[in-house]
Amino acid sequence: MRLGCATTIITPPPGTPLAGFGARREGARGVHDDLYARALVLEDTGQRVALVVCDLCDLDAGFVREARRRIQERTGIPAASAMLAAMHTHAAPATFALYSLPPDPGWLDGLADRVADAVASAVRDLAPATLALALGREGSVARNRRRPDGPIDPTVTVLRAERTGAPPAFLLHYACHPTVLGSDNLMISRDYVGFTVDAVERATGGWAMFVNGACGDVNVGHSADRSALGLPIPGRTFERAEDLGLRLAREAARALTDARPVAGRRAQGHVKLAAGQRSLVVPLRPPPPLKQTRAQVRDCRRRLETLRDAGADAGPDDAEVTAARLELLYAELALSWVEQRAWTAGAGAEEETTEVQAFAVGDVVLIGLPGEFFAESGLRLQNRSPFKHTVVLGYANGGIGYVPPASAFAEGGYETRMAPWSRAAPEAEGLILDAAAGLLDGLWDQQDGRPG
Repeated sequence: MRLGCATTIITPPPGTPLAGFGARREGARGVHDDLYARALVLEDTGQRVALVVCDLCDLDAGFVREARRRIQERTGIPAASAMLAAMHTHAAPATFALYSLPPDPGWLDGLADRVADAVASAVRDLAPATLALALGREGSVARNRRRPDGPIDPTVTVLRAERTGAPPAFLLHYACHPTVLGSDNLMISRDYVGFTVDAVERATGGWAMFVNGACGDVNVGHSADRSALGLPIPGRTFERAEDLGLRLAREAARALTDARPVAGRRAQGHVKLAAGQRSLVVPLRPPPPLKQTRAQVRDCRRRLETLRDAGADAGPDDAEVTAARLELLYAELALSWVEQRAWTAGAGAEEETTEVQAFAVGDVVLIGLPGEFFAESGLRLQNRSPFKHTVVLGYANGGIGYVPPASAFAEGGYETRMAPWSRAAPEAEGLILDAAAGLLDGLWDQQDGRPG
C-alpha cells in the first residue's frame, strides 16, 4: 500500500458571497483563516483512488463532474475513482447559488484546477504506508438540534498512515455541522474544523484532513430556526470555535495512543484496496402549484404585518412575531424552489440522479453519501455494513440537500420544510441507504476474491 497527500489554498477574495445563511446581506469582509482543498491518494496493486475534501459549504454535481474530468486528465485516476466532498463550513462560498449569489465563474474554474493540482501533487507524494485506526469519543461538541434526546454519533475516528521517508498523514472524522459561526460572521473561515486540523498537524508534524459525517440534524447546540432567521444566539464566536475544535483535537490525540493496525480480511492477509460506485435515481417531493405557493407567501406577509400593526414587539424574543417570520421564511423558500425548478402542470423534474461511492482498505471502509443525512441514518448504515469499521461521509459528490428519514417528515422542522436544499421525497433516504449497503456488501465480497 502506498499513500500520498497534498494541500492547496482555495480561499476566495474578500467580497465573495458566503454560503450557508440566507440572513446574510453582504459578502465576506476578510479572511480569518484560509480554506483548502486536501487530497489523499491510495495505491495498491496498480489501482489508485483519490479522496478530495474542500473547505466549502457544498459541491454540486456539475462541479464534481468537471473536477473529476480534470483529475483523470492530469493523473490517470479514473473519474469513477475520485471522491469529492465538502467539509460544510458555513463561512465559505458554495460552488452554486443556494444560500448566496452565484459564485464568481473565474474562481470556480480555478477551483476545479486547484482540486486537480492537489490530486496530482498527492500522486507525486506517494510513499509506502502502514495504516492504523483509532477510535475516540467526544460527546460535548455535537448536539442533536431537533430534540435534546435525539441521536448523535460521538465517535472521533482517526486513520493514521505511517509513511516511509515522509511525514505521517491523518484522516479525521466526526459528524457535526461546522456552524459555530453564525450569519453575522462575515469572515472566511473553516469554523471549528480549522482549529482541529491545525492542532493535529502541529502536534504530529504531519498532514491531516477532516471529513464530515451524517450530521444533517446535528450541530453545536443552537436552533436551526433562529439561525435561519439570523436571530442572535450566544456563543457564536471564534473563541468558542477554537474551544470546540481543540476538544476534538485532544480526543484524537488521546485515541491515537491506542491505535490498532488496519487488518486484512483474513488473518495475516494482505490489506487490500477496493473501490466502487453506484448511481441511482431518487424521487423528489412534488411542490405545490406556483399560484398556491405565491398565495401562501402573501398570506404570511399579511399575518406578520397584522401583528406588527397591532403593536406586537418585533424583537427577537417575541414568540408570536418570531413564529410568523419563520412561516414567512419557509413560504418564501418553498416559492424559491417552485420557481427554480420551473414546475408546470404535468411536467417538471420529479427525480434526480445521484450516487454513493466507497473506498475500502482491509476492514475499514469510507462510504460517501450525497447530501445531508441525519445521525440516525449514518448509525443505521454502520450497523448494516459488513466491515468492522464504517466511516460515513456526508456532502460527497454533489448532493440533493437534506435527506431526512421518512419518520422525520411527520415531526416537521427546518430540515423537512420544502426548499431548494430540502427537496428529497420521504422514501429517498431508504433508497440511498439500500444502495449504499448493497455497495458495501459488494466491496466486502470483492476483498474476499469474489466478484463485487
